[in-house]
Amino acid sequence: MDWNQVLYTALGVLVFIIVLSLIVLIHEGGHYLVAKKSGILCHEFSIGMGPLIYQFKKGETMFSIRAIPFGGYVAMAGEEVEFDVLKDVKKVKVIIENDIITKIIVNLDNPKYKDLPVYKLVSYDLSGTLEAHEDELYMELEDEAGEVKRYTVNRAAMLNAEKKEEIQIAPKNRTFAYKPFWNRFFSVLAGPLMNFVLAVIVFFVSGVLFGYPNTESTKVAEVSGGAQIVGIENGDTILEIAGTKLENWNDLTVVLDSVAKGENITADGKVLVKYFDESENAEKTAYVNPQVYVLSVDMLIENPVDNQNHDVVIADIGENFSKSKVGAAGLLPGDKIVKLSNSNNTVDITGIDALLKFFAVTHTDASEIIFTVSRKDESGNYNDVEVTLKDPFSHDMLDASGYVPTRVTMGVSTSMERDFVKSLYMPWVETGDAALQIFKTLGLFFKKNSGVKLTDLSGPVGILNLFTQLVQGENALQNILYWTGLLSVNIGLVNLFPLPALDGGRLAFLGYEGVTRKRPTPKVENTIHNIGFILLMGLFVVVLVSDIIKCF
Repeated sequence: MDWNQVLYTALGVLVFIIVLSLIVLIHEGGHYLVAKKSGILCHEFSIGMGPLIYQFKKGETMFSIRAIPFGGYVAMAGEEVEFDVLKDVKKVKVIIENDIITKIIVNLDNPKYKDLPVYKLVSYDLSGTLEAHEDELYMELEDEAGEVKRYTVNRAAMLNAEKKEEIQIAPKNRTFAYKPFWNRFFSVLAGPLMNFVLAVIVFFVSGVLFGYPNTESTKVAEVSGGAQIVGIENGDTILEIAGTKLENWNDLTVVLDSVAKGENITADGKVLVKYFDESENAEKTAYVNPQVYVLSVDMLIENPVDNQNHDVVIADIGENFSKSKVGAAGLLPGDKIVKLSNSNNTVDITGIDALLKFFAVTHTDASEIIFTVSRKDESGNYNDVEVTLKDPFSHDMLDASGYVPTRVTMGVSTSMERDFVKSLYMPWVETGDAALQIFKTLGLFFKKNSGVKLTDLSGPVGILNLFTQLVQGENALQNILYWTGLLSVNIGLVNLFPLPALDGGRLAFLGYEGVTRKRPTPKVENTIHNIGFILLMGLFVVVLVSDIIKCF
């Protein structure tokens, strides 16, 4: 057993639970704070769903931690269909203090109250008026002797019912349904808005801790890979790439993007670089072998310094190779790519430049790709083998996720610098970019031939798997903060969609009320939300099963 991997997995699970709980806490905290400010009675504030782990009461609200960390809720009085807590109740037990009822027991079999007398319920009013007069709540009770007496009910009286141990009664002035329009609107809106606030804060913290890339120059802060092999060192300045003069790091990025499309790179995978050697105070040129990635099919290409035959060989990426698209299709590390075919073209791969052009330019749809590779058998002989790879990532899908079909890296990186001015506006830009990315991704579901399917969505298991990888990668804390912000934006934005059972669905009904000045029928609204919840749970199960299949 690999105990290091077990440790990383456990750490990933812990970080995932902390991050998800924080996002849920902030979201539900938004609902709770605005609801309390509006005078709405909140029965429970729960982090997580399902079986109860821990619970305590503070003030009017029960605060709970539940076993399933995928969600949470604030139970506001009157948010669901209005109901009469004593409907169809014939007999009750009560606790009376100074002729005022402070607790109503509907569950007559509760052993805690076995010694209390049973009363016949004659009449009652536990709703009152919006003016909330002091003595307006009452119950008329008939004792065993047949005597009927009217009692005032405390506005904060507790009720012990069949399904819930105890809840506080909710007079009309304390319920969501009877609050003014804007109180209800902002009580619902506050949850998603707080997710955007959290994202801005997280991106701000990341910027303060780690800074932002210095894009003003092309001075190299760290060197690795191909650049290091040819002698480029920390502190050197990149002057030109493939004959293009560079003014700043953005120029460098633009040139490398062109290289990733098969331009300005030789068949054997080299790029001409001119740089200023700081230690020797001299300009130099070198042919750098960049690292070549094909994100469309999760493939890394071997790029040795000496590649006179222009071979394009699939590189080994370790234990994750079998989970990559090329690995799952049956391709193997060491396979030399000879030919690539899709529904539109067949291209002989005569060098790395040809490979990059195929994936960056020629192949844009989501059709299958046929790889013809030269593979070494057990006898040491090479034979051509055809492998069909289905459902590569389309350009649209990659773009929506913020990626490109092909990427090359020279092994040079710029410095990270703390910038107070950037830290004030960049968190807002990053939050906006995250939201835009979500819209792009969702748009692909409605675009023909985008290649995006329901099973491409990631749920809790997929996100958990991501965090187990983040905790063991480079810049772990920085990446965790980025994904925390991204997830918070995701949850906030998705909750704003006008779908039943989501905050956006409730806002849609409130919008209808605001425009028509008519309130939807509570029973109809609640039925629609319940149906929406069932459908969302169905989607959750589909995504969950898909995530589990991907993991194995």
